[in-house]
Amino acid sequence: MKKIILFAAKCFIVCFGTLFFLFMLNQRYEQVRDNPYSDADKFFHMKEYPNIQICNLGSSHGENAFKYDQLAYARGYQCFNFAMSSQTYNYDYALLSMYKKQFADNCLMFIPVSYFSFNNEVTNEQEEQFLTAKYYTFLSPRYIPNYDPYIDIVTHYLPILSAGEDITKILPFPSPALKVFAAEAPAALSPEELAAKEVEFKEKAQNRYHRHMDDKEEYFLQERIDNLYDILAFCKENGITAVLITTPYTSLYSELFSPEFKEEFYAEVNAIANNAGVPYYDFSDDERFSNRLELFADADHLNAEGAAYFMNVLELEIPEMQDFLLHNEPNRW
Repeated sequence: MKKIILFAAKCFIVCFGTLFFLFMLNQRYEQVRDNPYSDADKFFHMKEYPNIQICNLGSSHGENAFKYDQLAYARGYQCFNFAMSSQTYNYDYALLSMYKKQFADNCLMFIPVSYFSFNNEVTNEQEEQFLTAKYYTFLSPRYIPNYDPYIDIVTHYLPILSAGEDITKILPFPSPALKVFAAEAPAALSPEELAAKEVEFKEKAQNRYHRHMDDKEEYFLQERIDNLYDILAFCKENGITAVLITTPYTSLYSELFSPEFKEEFYAEVNAIANNAGVPYYDFSDDERFSNRLELFADADHLNAEGAAYFMNVLELEIPEMQDFLLHNEPNRW
């Protein structure tokens, strides 16, 4: 009996010691790590947006293309960008469900449709878990698709368990840092600068294309199509004006996709738009953008100046935008 008690005591000490050590490492890690979910920070300020009038969903294409500075701060409309990197339609729908009561009457919502929207952009399980985890920081569990308690615990209490190579930051010596290149303020490019940017963007376009298209068994998943229909049904039920839209790309990116793929893509998008009774606008090959590299941060994402120009184009050319601005007063202030 004594041996059993002694063995149990030793097991307890080992387990407690291991947990204590893990807790201390986790504390250290939380002190030194960068915020991996910084693009989700905006959702901690949702109380400031009780009556959203103009908004958008989407992945990084929507995140970069829709900038509401003029509409929100200069003109007083309440606007919000729900998009985040690699966000899929099922998470778009989760966000709509979570913040259902915060949309104003006659809200105008842009729903980006990218070449990869009907597929899974993530390339492996580890990346999927990382991208999913950010939603656990602000969404209620009942709205999270395929809610996983383990991810919830790791995200909130033991992020060190998902640190991966980032764990080296807890070491006393500095680890090599990755350089993050911010998009430069666009300006008239010299021939030499334009040539250099074209080389850079060509490489990035290839990388993005292979990420979006390689090793995919099916480019148009029925699940993603159904997710989009769910979003459009939500909009109809809640008096939201939905607008499907493909944001501008450089020709360096767009031309990598075959005519056969584009034919199938546009057939699918137009069928969804017709069935749901919503408009669809395509700016992917718009020459006002596609060959002007100074308007892009990379091959398929607008930079700040490109986004400002894009917003002006929307206001001048999209009937739903014009109708909304004509018939709705700002409610921001």
